[in-house]
Amino acid sequence: MKKPHFLALLVFLSTSTFATCNQDSYYSGLNTNATGYEFKSKLSNLLGKTHRSLSYGDLLGAYRKTDRDTTYDADNTILDMYSERPEGRDPYRYTTSRTCGQYRNEGDCYNREHLFPQGLFDKKRPMKSDIFHIYPTDGKVNGMRGSYPFGEVSSTNWSSENGSKLGPSSDPRYRGLVFEPIDEFKGDIARAMLYFAVRYERQIPGFKDSPMTNGSYEQTYSTWFLQTLMKWHKQDPVSEHERFRNNAACNYQKNRNPFIDHPEWAMAIWEVN
Repeated sequence: MKKPHFLALLVFLSTSTFATCNQDSYYSGLNTNATGYEFKSKLSNLLGKTHRSLSYGDLLGAYRKTDRDTTYDADNTILDMYSERPEGRDPYRYTTSRTCGQYRNEGDCYNREHLFPQGLFDKKRPMKSDIFHIYPTDGKVNGMRGSYPFGEVSSTNWSSENGSKLGPSSDPRYRGLVFEPIDEFKGDIARAMLYFAVRYERQIPGFKDSPMTNGSYEQTYSTWFLQTLMKWHKQDPVSEHERFRNNAACNYQKNRNPFIDHPEWAMAIWEVN
């Protein structure tokens, strides 16, 4: 008598998990008639309610599923935004075992890149281990990016082998150093940063000051930085790799990046205020 009940429970759990990570059903209870910062807060509640926090170590195991290159080279190596050359041969490729450790040069190993610098939130969880803003990237390039904001450079102080650049900002509203990825991944990074602004809108005002942020939970980012993200979001549409990663990451963390599923929601939040 117990075996049928056990099997039924397994079916229920499997279908429940599938429904949670299915794009349409995930947002089924969300009021999409709201706009602006009201909608941002509703979306934030959903992302937080469904979020299952990972450990920092869990990320390396998850990358073996979430960040396989199934699109650009389709060779199942780890896809690294800072070394991938979409139109040519990659300067180096990473198998899942080549995690850092120590590094001296590009191509030595890959580690976990916090697109929103973890020093700004004192390395606290769940931000420290949120897979939707932490990507596997080359250790050397990650170190060169450091905690600099993303932006567009006026000149190049340093460049990675795939053309990602570090240099002074070309935006007159901020003249400090910025890190500029190649065009292919500008939208990927923008959508990850917009996710972070929504998921942690209530925590962000308590973070350390940064040229990227403005201290509010509503707009979240400084105007110059937000406009850069929105520009990149529009110019570089959602890729097949992003969709693949979004679905695979949900299986681990149980929430999603809504700006991959619904790119129009970024404009519905930040361009109506």
